[in-house]
Amino acid sequence: MTVLFINGHDYTRYVADDGYDWSRDDLDSEKTKRVRSGKLRRDKITEKRNLTFKMLPMPEALAAQLDTDLHAATFNVKYRDLHGEQIREFYCSQFPAKLRQVVDKGNLLWDGISFNLHEI
Repeated sequence: MTVLFINGHDYTRYVADDGYDWSRDDLDSEKTKRVRSGKLRRDKITEKRNLTFKMLPMPEALAAQLDTDLHAATFNVKYRDLHGEQIREFYCSQFPAKLRQVVDKGNLLWDGISFNLHEI
């Protein structure tokens, strides 16, 4: 099952067990407002997805590849949604990571990688 696929790279196995949050945000026009009675008159324009990921420790080369994939102004992501597998365009504005002192077969491991994806 695909949970996270960015620019042709599958990162699913590195998503932590509790490391994926999904949300749907509605966008309303300026016409949305409350009338005197207090009732909301809503003019919904669209809805957008926001995804949050927390990753397991990964080798430096893979962490660098993920950073490169997330660095583009926009990019396509295949991910798991409440409505099944989806492909949408996103951007990422923050990518924190920390270097662990653990070496696995000569490779440095990076930990604490987490990021939010915002649908375009």
